[in-house]
Amino acid sequence: MNDVRLLKNARLENVPISQNELYNFSSRYTLSIYPLDAICTFIPKNACSSLRYSIAIANGFIKGLNDIKWIHSNNQTFIATQRELALSKYTFVVLRCPFTRIASCFIDKFVGRKLKFNDSSGKKLSINFHDFLSIVKSQSQSDRDEHWRNQSDFLHFEKYDQYFSLESFSNAINTLKDKGFKVYDVRGIVKHDLSGYKRVEGDFSKMRDADLKIMKDQGMVPSYKSMFGAQEISLVNEIYSDDIELYKSHFGDKNLLFK
Repeated sequence: MNDVRLLKNARLENVPISQNELYNFSSRYTLSIYPLDAICTFIPKNACSSLRYSIAIANGFIKGLNDIKWIHSNNQTFIATQRELALSKYTFVVLRCPFTRIASCFIDKFVGRKLKFNDSSGKKLSINFHDFLSIVKSQSQSDRDEHWRNQSDFLHFEKYDQYFSLESFSNAINTLKDKGFKVYDVRGIVKHDLSGYKRVEGDFSKMRDADLKIMKDQGMVPSYKSMFGAQEISLVNEIYSDDIELYKSHFGDKNLLFK
């Protein structure tokens, strides 16, 4: 018989589980891989499209790339039941360097014009990366959008069988293949990464999203490191101190953008 899997957030509040906000948040990001009795916690900006696509194929709901848009309408389809969570034979999660995750989020969502902040009068704001981090810092952790919410909030289990880093995603693909789960890396296809762009060095921490958008339209984006000056590094260290420690506890600091 498997050891009981301790759920990280279940005992945080002495309330009915339906009223436990953090438990219910993290449970929405646990997906069942039916043929393996396995659970994957997916975290936005951490190859989540690749994982969701691969799980949909493994579970027999879609066939191939012609069906890839299906996953965006079915984020909730494979959410694990409480029984599946308790009896799962294997659990895993993919973490990412907090510095690159938040920089990627800004370039993808704000420079890409998918998301915008509004001022008090409802007018859309033009912001730079420093402004973005300042806004994120002002938000309570529970109010942050899933794309920049702290990775620690997504963890549903006290302990996973395996932790993978996005920085070594090929290792995750190989290990999961040995477990019987084939991962399809579709990040380039869904255009959620920057692999198709020329990386430019410089100081882009204070460049407005509209100007960065012009660069991106020309096939160029700043390197992740060039989005940071001393102030931005300090902000990320403050906002994501829990994620930095989480990452270091499993992978050390070798692949952190800043140590």
